[in-house]
Amino acid sequence: MQQKKPACKSGLVRVENLEPRHGGWLLHLAGRETLLADRVLVASGSSPAVWDMLAGLGLQIVSPVPSLFTFNIKDPRLRELAGISVPEATLTIPGSKLTSQGPLLITHWGLSGPAILRLSAWGARELFRLDYRFPLVVNWLGEKPASAALAALLELKQELARKQLSSQAQFNLPARLWSRLLAAAGLPDGLRWADAGKLQLQKLAAELAAGQFAVHGKSTFKEEFVTAGGVALAELNFKTFESKRFPGLFFAGEVLDIDAITGGFNFQAAWTGGWIAGNHMAGPLVMMNDE
Repeated sequence: MQQKKPACKSGLVRVENLEPRHGGWLLHLAGRETLLADRVLVASGSSPAVWDMLAGLGLQIVSPVPSLFTFNIKDPRLRELAGISVPEATLTIPGSKLTSQGPLLITHWGLSGPAILRLSAWGARELFRLDYRFPLVVNWLGEKPASAALAALLELKQELARKQLSSQAQFNLPARLWSRLLAAAGLPDGLRWADAGKLQLQKLAAELAAGQFAVHGKSTFKEEFVTAGGVALAELNFKTFESKRFPGLFFAGEVLDIDAITGGFNFQAAWTGGWIAGNHMAGPLVMMNDE
């Protein structure tokens, strides 16, 4: 970077404007000097101010929305079960094509875990349009449908006839969750398998494989991990992570319209993009005309 005026002595300084000039870039710093740079790497993360600045250059910005967030659910079936998880659940949102599978975790405010985070990533824009209020169908048994769950329950009715339903959790579910689902299905305490009617078992099968929960918001305290949206990928040369229209302008990280289904993939995307951009920034400069 070539300095036009003496650099600031210490601390971070906000870039108020980025201007193509003299085969490079003028960086207008807040309350400080203006710097002239041959190349610039924008790695600002989710910054509306930076996106506005880049839009002013004419770059296409995809409207940002939260991604990778948990679901707020206030439901008596989940109350006081925080910390309980199942290794493989299936989630669907009725009226959409959104579905997800994976570990599911009950939290103090609702549901989390990989299955929820994947669903929030795939449905980031659709859930934003719904204002994060929608029904969620939970299959605690993974891919087993309610019909298969009922068949399994009818077999248990024969095998465990003298035992109480509440005496032992089934389907490898945590005991406290099993007990809560029994209550949600209306099965009384002390009910023996032999005395459970088919209608009662149908209700239990529905709770196990197709329980519906009302979602009333996303992550409490703005805990979403990443943002979907940013500089449109069509603006980027992926061999260099350089702007196609503005030579010498590079991007890396969440400033781009890149988001993945877990935080680890997002970190890797940022690190890889930064490495590629950095290596090409160190190469020969391709000059551009003043605008």
